[in-house]
Amino acid sequence: MPGTHRVRTAALAALLLAAAAACTTPSGDRIADLPLSAEPLAGKFVWHDLITDDVQAATAFYGGLLGWTFEETTHPGGGDYTVVFSGERLVAGVVALDDPADADYSRWLGYLSVQDVDAAVGATRSAGGNAVAGPLDLPNVGRAAAIQDPQGAVVGLIRSDLGDPDDSLAPQPGVVVWNEMLASDDAAAAAFYAVIGGLQVREESRSRGVYRVLSAQGKDRSAVMQRPNDDIEPFWLTHFAVGNVAEAAQRAEALGGEVLLGPDPELRDGTIALVVDPTGAVLALQQMKP
Repeated sequence: MPGTHRVRTAALAALLLAAAAACTTPSGDRIADLPLSAEPLAGKFVWHDLITDDVQAATAFYGGLLGWTFEETTHPGGGDYTVVFSGERLVAGVVALDDPADADYSRWLGYLSVQDVDAAVGATRSAGGNAVAGPLDLPNVGRAAAIQDPQGAVVGLIRSDLGDPDDSLAPQPGVVVWNEMLASDDAAAAAFYAVIGGLQVREESRSRGVYRVLSAQGKDRSAVMQRPNDDIEPFWLTHFAVGNVAEAAQRAEALGGEVLLGPDPELRDGTIALVVDPTGAVLALQQMKP
């Protein structure tokens, strides 16, 4: 459950430093045609890593659930790194970390593009959060850090010298289509990310309360909502596109995952399911619009 994801700062810092280094070298020839923006797209989530204590179990699950394929590589620090593809589309990376006895680190970690990593880290500290990794320079890529925001949610920050994956690629099954924070104070969280990400906040009234959409470059980039109950620790939830969410939820369960929340017509017209993978990472399955 999301509430079990407790951060142990020293160990997590070492992990995120490795993950940040890993994402600098995704996979050679297969990403040669990845369209990149001329300038960083501040406020956009531009990369995701799965942090897991069992890479084999994770790849079996996601391969069966989302049809992913995987390529083994090595990050500059010398550790193993698994690159994820949906068809020919680069999706994410997988980083191994053995859990200590008293905590579960398995999670999806998103990287938010920012104009100035050091300034964003400084603003985080001023607001009551902290940096758990970096800022550090990534050779031939840019500068990165990972922060624990004032409410305890963990997110990566990156300023790429190469530009960010642009907005020309259409959504397809198996790729990340949305990022959403479940916050202990949604208004404060939205205001915080507006500052560090250069985002605008738009409030929408929904059946379960206010939904705060964060936008930049004229596009909706992510959102913040109030957590359903106090047992859920604040965290960023990564959404992956599927063709049929009910079938995907059943498949997730058959593959050894747990369905925390199945499709419900009263929740976003039954287009979303909340799932835990076999290693403990929480994700959302989002049905694509026809």
